[in-house]
Parts: sequence; structure tokens; C-alpha cells
Amino acid sequence: MKIHEFGEINRRNIVMIHGAFMSWDMFMPSIDILSRKYHVYSVALPGHDLTTKEGFISVEGSAARIGLTLVRDGLRQIDMLYGLGMGGGIALRILADNDLPVERAVTDAGTMPAGEAGLFAKLARAMKDTGRKSRTALAAAYRYSPEDIGRMYSVMQHMSDEAVRSVYEAEGNYSLPEVFPALPDNIEYWYGEAEESARKPDIEYVKKHIPGVNFRKLMGMAHGQYAICCPAEFAADIDRRMM
Repeated sequence: MKIHEFGEINRRNIVMIHGAFMSWDMFMPSIDILSRKYHVYSVALPGHDLTTKEGFISVEGSAARIGLTLVRDGLRQIDMLYGLGMGGGIALRILADNDLPVERAVTDAGTMPAGEAGLFAKLARAMKDTGRKSRTALAAAYRYSPEDIGRMYSVMQHMSDEAVRSVYEAEGNYSLPEVFPALPDNIEYWYGEAEESARKPDIEYVKKHIPGVNFRKLMGMAHGQYAICCPAEFAADIDRRMM
């Protein structure tokens, strides 16, 4: 697993984790802005890295490897942890493991263990199966630029059938503790206005199992659109939360 770094090393840090079937560099427009002020780590999840043939392991395994890699890199605290989709679930698992202290975190439309049970998950899987065969299907499902749609398509083409199955199985079927360790006050769950219905099972899970999380609806946004397509606004939002 690779973690790409940007910005001066002695500055406060931001760790970013992309979602299922996405590429780490879909965050680059936002990283370009954030790295002017912060040291940014962008994780390339196993199975999603076009430069390796490594398969996806699990949400739990990915969280543990991210924590271990960052500690080996000399990190003693994550100042801001951001995860999108499945990356949001991995972020919560990092918080649950508590091996590396986290000062603040945003899980953006994070997929919770309960999320895979719903009808939306079945529709999402059918869409992603179609997306492996068609850029047009991906473009119809995501409000991303043609370049980002191309990145997702390349990731899907690169992944083996076994890796794809592993992601499907892991995305909504991983473990979180019944009782979370004490969390800092500034943990947020974001979701796009256009995906509010789809995210309902995940939101209900967080409300029930992870007390103290603040919820925020991103008006006018679809899944991941804020971080990927609105870099200036997203970076300014993250910067405000670093104060």
C-alpha cells in the first residue's frame, strides 16, 4: 500500500482516504490547495493502485496498515482524518483502533457495516458491475469530470474479479466496536443532498452506535462531489476545521 505525501513535512497533517473503486489522485485538485499550508497524506488503497497488482484485503486490514505506515513515517498524531465512502468507514475503524491519536475527522458518506443490507447497495453493485464495462454508465452515476470518470474506469479495469468481490464483501461487512473509545468533539459525518436517501442506513448506524458525531448535509452535492469537484470550497472548509 502506498501513501503519497505533499507539502512541507513539519506542518500539521491531513490524511485523505478515497472510496471504493476510486483513485487516490482524484483528490489532487484539493490536495494542491491544502498542501500549500499542510502536509497531506493521500492513501492509495490496496487493490486500487494502478502501479501494483496488490489485492484489496479488508476495511480492518487497510485501517491497520495505514496506521502502521504513518507511525513508521514518524507521525504521532493525525490532525485531520478525511475518508470518502468506504474510505470513511476505514477512517472510523482507525478511530476505533485508537493506535494513532486523531484530533479531528470527517467521514464523507461513510459506508457503515449496516449499509450493505439495503436495496441501494444492490443497485450500487449492479451499477459498478456495469461501470467496469462502460464509461458512460459511470458518467451517468457520478457527477464527476470526464477525467475523473476515466480514473475510476481505469481502476475498475485494473482490479481483478477477486479484488472486486473483496471490496463488495468488505464495504458493508466489517467490524466496529459496540462501544467506541472516547472520541474528540470534532468528528463529523457529511453526506450530499442528492444521496441523502441512499445514506439513510449509514446515518442511522452512526447515530445508534457512535455517539457525539456531528452531521452535515452538503447542499446541492452528490456522492464525493464536494471533495473531488469543488476543490476551493472543500479545501477552505477543511482549513476552517483545522483552526
